[in-house]
Amino acid sequence: MVLACALVPALDVPAAAGRDRVVRCKGGTCWPAAFAFTPDGGSIFYAERLSGEIRRATPAGRKDRRWAKLPDVSQRGEQGVLGIALDPDWDRGPRQQWVYVYYTEGHPHRNVIVRLRRRGGGGVQRDRLMTIPASDFHDGGVLHFGPDDKLYAVTGDAQNPGLAQRKRNPAGKVLRLEQNGKRPASNPIPRSRAYSYGHRNSFGFAFDPETGNLWQSENGPECDDEVNLIRPGRNFGWGGGSGCPDTNDSGPNPERPKATFNPVPALTGMAFCDGCGLAAEGDLLVGAYNDGRIRNLSLNAARDDVASIGVLYDHPSAVLAVEAAPDGRIYFSDQNGIFRLR
Repeated sequence: MVLACALVPALDVPAAAGRDRVVRCKGGTCWPAAFAFTPDGGSIFYAERLSGEIRRATPAGRKDRRWAKLPDVSQRGEQGVLGIALDPDWDRGPRQQWVYVYYTEGHPHRNVIVRLRRRGGGGVQRDRLMTIPASDFHDGGVLHFGPDDKLYAVTGDAQNPGLAQRKRNPAGKVLRLEQNGKRPASNPIPRSRAYSYGHRNSFGFAFDPETGNLWQSENGPECDDEVNLIRPGRNFGWGGGSGCPDTNDSGPNPERPKATFNPVPALTGMAFCDGCGLAAEGDLLVGAYNDGRIRNLSLNAARDDVASIGVLYDHPSAVLAVEAAPDGRIYFSDQNGIFRLR
């Protein structure tokens, strides 16, 4: 059973008719844990979580080639290549065609955000933007550019809950960065690249195209997963004193989730249906690792709360990333490839 703040009705009938595979792993499982579209929708950049390969494919499935390979990628636990985003000024030409990646290095053991760019004479330029504490689990890693052209990242608490309440430590946060990794002057927390804090671990977030609001999926302990509406500078309550059933009570004035789920589905990627062509127009879509469902969360009229929850699509295996293409259509990945919903 799904519980959403104990008040939100849940539906269990899938509404999507099916899916078409657009990227098929060569040689078996490739774990495309993150992918992103070029602005014209003509290419998908995706990251193989365990191999460290960054690949460029076409949504029609005709081409799929290696674009770069990251060195020294850790394969422990939930680690690996976890997030990818393309520069918002990609269309300006090769000098702006940066690929931003979040991944775990093995030596030294840490999470890093880097940006990569193909050099004119061959090879790849690699700039490290920041480092983040790593652990076998709770590494976060999803990257997206926001409507303000800032780079956002979700990070886990690195299995040290107390770090989530330390405002200047990047673990257990939603981060907001300039394209060069620096702290934006407009960030809500002084001397911090954090946009919000008090998070346990997250595999997904998305910006509402109607309001610009940031929504985030969060993996809790065994008693709940959450969907949060992120408010800048606010505390979301995970910390050193947290545990079941009090998962949102650490630190000052904690925000409450907009929906909670128990048993936990292990929520993953998120995207909004904005002209997606499915029976979920305007809804927030969120994948799940444990049950393979893509749920659609209908928002209220003010678009600041969850009104109801349905099941848009029931996949036979774990869902990793969920993304909206430039044309609005919804894509998702599992361990073996990338699919388009229809």
